[in-house]
Amino acid sequence: MTRVCVVGAGAVGGYVGAHTTHAGVDTVLVDAWPEHVLAMREHGLKVSGMNGAGSVATPVRALHVGEVQQLVREQPIDVAFIAVKSYDTLWATQLILPYLAPTGCLVSLQNGINEDSIASVAGWGRVLGCSVSALAAELVGPGQIVRNSPLGDDKKPGMRIGEVHGQVTPRAELIGQLLAHGDSCKVTTNLWGERWSKLTINAMRNGVCALTGLTGKQRDHNEVARNLSIRLGSSCIRVGRALGLALEPVGGLDLDLLARSEDDPAAYDAITRMIMDVAQSRSDAQRPSMGQDIGKGRRTETDGINGLVARRGDEVGIDVTLHRRVNETIRRIERGEIAPSPDLLGAIVE
Repeated sequence: MTRVCVVGAGAVGGYVGAHTTHAGVDTVLVDAWPEHVLAMREHGLKVSGMNGAGSVATPVRALHVGEVQQLVREQPIDVAFIAVKSYDTLWATQLILPYLAPTGCLVSLQNGINEDSIASVAGWGRVLGCSVSALAAELVGPGQIVRNSPLGDDKKPGMRIGEVHGQVTPRAELIGQLLAHGDSCKVTTNLWGERWSKLTINAMRNGVCALTGLTGKQRDHNEVARNLSIRLGSSCIRVGRALGLALEPVGGLDLDLLARSEDDPAAYDAITRMIMDVAQSRSDAQRPSMGQDIGKGRRTETDGINGLVARRGDEVGIDVTLHRRVNETIRRIERGEIAPSPDLLGAIVE
């Protein structure tokens, strides 16, 4: 794993690429935002962390997506991290695949569950997934990333890398070592359970911030928004279990308690306390990725998060009405039909 490419040098991709570069790994970052690419070339990539944790400032090699073809004259890529939005997965995979070594592989470093899309282009044998469990970051400007969460540790790894077949392989261990330059990383034998667990956190948090305009802390301190988050998380867990997945601890929450919280007042109170504890560990400015997208007037990943839960829930007969309403509301905001506001919560939870 001597040559690395990060396709999508946004918050998470840029964070990983900055740290692998700083550690001396031959890394090229690819992005579609011209100003960001120019800033990285001229000034490097600066990561600012909470209380300094995860901070780094380093020169990086950056290419615009239109310049990737120059890689044909270079040594092939050993591992390509796909870190674009879910809806850009197919073209990003097609873009970098010709420049991979014969034994090269691709790793989904994304929200949602996109390994199947990557495999449809590259084949399952070249695909791994990584659940970004405890890393919250934002691309705040060209060449500037802010980390809004503390570093992970052995009990709460920042990232979890795994093979789709669940075996621990040398390449998974090597990629874990690459990722560990930026945060703690665990090699998991339960990629799909990890993926659905992280999807639960995204499905209960991201969409609520996107449709209300609230930050993460504001969402958790708003009783109506927090209640909706809990209900979204509870139903997402039930869908995952109905699909036969073994869910993993993630996000500082007890998923068993979360699953029971809609029918068990004691579980509801306990999960509320956990949510408030997690909120205090994040910065005041922390805003989930879909909330960031809405603030920047960009398309969100709602179809691959709440929309995905809604589709899978219908397949297994779980009530996913709230996920469908959240997804539809965010789509309306994207189209400019309505503006994000806490006032939208009423129609969703009715």
